[in-house]
Amino acid sequence: MLGMVLYFAVLIGIMWFLIVRPQRKREKEVQAMLDSVKVGDTVLTTGGLYGKIVDMVNDICIIELGLNKGIRVPLQKSSIAAIKEPEMAIKKEEKEEVKKDDKKENK
Repeated sequence: MLGMVLYFAVLIGIMWFLIVRPQRKREKEVQAMLDSVKVGDTVLTTGGLYGKIVDMVNDICIIELGLNKGIRVPLQKSSIAAIKEPEMAIKKEEKEEVKKDDKKENK
C-alpha cells in the first residue's frame, strides 16, 4: 500500500517538473513581454498581422496595419504574440549576391 502511494507521489513529481513548471516559466516570459510593450513598438499579433502600436489605454492597444498606415485596429494586449519587425527586406549582402548571380546567368 505504501509502495503505491510512493509510486503516485513520484509520478506527480515527474509530471510537475515536465509539464507544469515549464508552462509557468513560459507564462512568466509572455507576461514580461506584454508588460514591456510600449507605444512605437512593432508587434506580431496572434492572428499573424504585423503592426505598430500607436496608442495604449489599459489593456487595449491601437495598432496601425499595412504599408500606408491608414488602418488602425484596437486589440487586447493579450493578442500580441511577439515584439518583432517583419522579415520582408532582403539584406544588402543578399541583394549583391543575387545581382552577381543574375549577371553570370546573362553572360
